[in-house]
Amino acid sequence: MDSRLQRAIGTPKIQQQAGELVDRSLRALEDLRQLDENLYERFLETRKSPEGPHAAANRIRKLWDETFRGLLGLLDFCKTLTGEAPAVSEASDAFDFGDFGESAPVASKDQLELGSVDFGELLAGLDDREQSDTERWKPVVDKVSSIEYGLRAQYNEASERREVALSTGEMNRVLGLLDDTTSAASEGVHALVAAVFEAFLPDVSPTSVVPGYLTTLGRALLVRRGLADLSLKLAPHNDILQSTHTDEHQHALTAARTTMRQFVGSVVCRAMRAADRWQMVEFERELSGQPLSVARMTSEGLVKYVESLSSVNQREVLVLHDQRTIEEMRDAIASARQLVDLSPRAARAEMERAYQAAMRLRGRHATTDTLIIQLERYSSATTGSHDAAKFLERLEAVLSATG
Repeated sequence: MDSRLQRAIGTPKIQQQAGELVDRSLRALEDLRQLDENLYERFLETRKSPEGPHAAANRIRKLWDETFRGLLGLLDFCKTLTGEAPAVSEASDAFDFGDFGESAPVASKDQLELGSVDFGELLAGLDDREQSDTERWKPVVDKVSSIEYGLRAQYNEASERREVALSTGEMNRVLGLLDDTTSAASEGVHALVAAVFEAFLPDVSPTSVVPGYLTTLGRALLVRRGLADLSLKLAPHNDILQSTHTDEHQHALTAARTTMRQFVGSVVCRAMRAADRWQMVEFERELSGQPLSVARMTSEGLVKYVESLSSVNQREVLVLHDQRTIEEMRDAIASARQLVDLSPRAARAEMERAYQAAMRLRGRHATTDTLIIQLERYSSATTGSHDAAKFLERLEAVLSATG
């Protein structure tokens, strides 16, 4: 187990259970992280050797089982924790069992939708005062109960949807369901790790335990911004390739090949969904081996394909994020406008808040991106009132462009 937890927990029984909960969580996350590579390998294999519906269904079931093997083992272990309850003893920190798990708050199954459980909310409210190990462990078990119920309900519902989709041959729907279920499971498992560390090591960030973890939102934002940057880099090279300036074509093709080679090896490409990642790799392979006359057409198709990936903005997690971010930006700009004459320092702080919100919208739309890039020429920390006014005007232009 984590040596920091071992030092922080003195009660052997709690130490063993907390350690196993974290260890099983890390193993489950490792299985979930392998999905992208496993899906990508599957795409490569099926492209080389197409398989029938029955074989494809069996393969996807096998991949599903491998992906969630660690998760199911973790949930079974959580069930043993939530069926046991430590009783607080004034004499010692002894870990006794009772019916504490039965009192854990559980949501109605009818209210659970895939991705609807906000595991972050389950981590609030841990007491910072000095407590015994048993007192610290009880709220963790409470959260484990809620998270276990939510994760198991999501998994069971997703498994049912998988079989329905497989029965109708909707493989793309199955792959999307697999991706969504994995993202939701990753967040839930991370919440379990965070619950333990918040209770016993509140000064240690859980991300230091699982540094490779990306939330569904973080992954979507990474891909969105990466694709926007890629589009920005490819467009001028493609414009030259489609122009009549034939003496510049070879140089533009070389630059486009370099850009794509760097992209397919980046963390952005690895964070993309398997089908999209495979398509990007195919474009890079074709572009690198084709003669100039053919590569010009491939470049045009590549640029259009990257533009089509702007559909990432339609994902619910990004829609909700953008709504909140735009509202935050609107509030910050309104506050800055009111404070600009009364308190320049407070106004600049609000402008900085609006600026950071604008940065989180990078990749949402080409027009907005252009205005956001222009923002970087200004600084909200400037002391000149004229520059501050200009900065505020540009922030308002970005807000207006969000539509």
